[in-house]
Amino acid sequence: MNRYKDYSLEDFVLDAQFQNWVRYKRQAETASWQNYLAKNPSQSKDITQAKSLLESVYSHYKTHLNDSEIDFEIHQLLDKIRNDKNTIQEAEVLNAPRRAMVLGKLPAFWAAASIIFVLGLGWLYQDKLNPKNNYVNLTAGKSLKEIINDTKVNKIIVLSDGSKLILKPKSRLSFPEKFLADKRETYLSGDAFFEVSKDSKRPFLVYTNDLVTKVLGTSFAISEGNATHKTTVEVTEGKVSVFRQNDFLDTKSQKMLQSKGMVLTANQKLVFEQESSHMLKTIRDKPEVVISNETPKTFNFANVPASVVLGDLRDAYQVDIIFDKDLLYDCPVTASLTRQSLFEKLDIICEIIEARYEMLDGKIVVYSKGCKN
Repeated sequence: MNRYKDYSLEDFVLDAQFQNWVRYKRQAETASWQNYLAKNPSQSKDITQAKSLLESVYSHYKTHLNDSEIDFEIHQLLDKIRNDKNTIQEAEVLNAPRRAMVLGKLPAFWAAASIIFVLGLGWLYQDKLNPKNNYVNLTAGKSLKEIINDTKVNKIIVLSDGSKLILKPKSRLSFPEKFLADKRETYLSGDAFFEVSKDSKRPFLVYTNDLVTKVLGTSFAISEGNATHKTTVEVTEGKVSVFRQNDFLDTKSQKMLQSKGMVLTANQKLVFEQESSHMLKTIRDKPEVVISNETPKTFNFANVPASVVLGDLRDAYQVDIIFDKDLLYDCPVTASLTRQSLFEKLDIICEIIEARYEMLDGKIVVYSKGCKN
């Protein structure tokens, strides 16, 4: 393996044997590369980065696109890169003869890896080679400010209307310096948590992948799961409406548009399946008590009817909990539930009164036969 002693990160990425090791992880090759690393620690950083880059490439092609489809996507990426005047590295890609020669001989699959390396934009590859991610198309030609979080920590952004958001790592947001008089439009690629300033005359719109989230003023989070091909919208407090992007852009009638959207309230979550375009409403994984001006509830109950206990939970979490009030009034509950999560509270209550619950369309339904003998 002496031929690798002068290799840089790019050389490792383009090397066929290195690619095979990363792709197939054969035991013999793994032992050989571990031995090489032990003898050449100065190249450890380049090898580690090259390995990570190639692994990300393989993970994005688990859908088994054929060569023509891959080639088409790569050419689209190249066209967008050439048109991006802000890409400083563009000249290096187009003018470096050695790289051009190597790319010309490589299959389209490996050409993609080389392009990603040269530009140093792994996240751009993820966005632009995903046919369903139209962040670039949505923002093209618009006068927008873009913030990219290429750090490992959250970035706080304050918009012109006073709205605040936390932009997660490997995410980016585009927005106008000053919002229009009738709407506030933003474009997100990645994950962010929003705290939107209330303005009943100007709805706040967040365009992501295949969805549009519309709010007047509330707190919510959006996450694009590129690995799982799912987009989630989680509401902390208030209310939002979520639409498929095609419906939102194509439907002119507001009344008809509302019928195509899905309304989420506090502690509800929408899961959008990108492949099927299916929207599922459910409860957040970790519901939180919604802050109010009232004295915080302690959730300590002593011989309190289950119907009252469940009513307190419904009010505190602002989650729709459906139960038979009369049937459960005769079921006493004695428990200290201050430190438990909502679902842990429900588990304890249901165990006490011999009931069960399930989640249906963003609601919690409690089933019980009552407690009368």
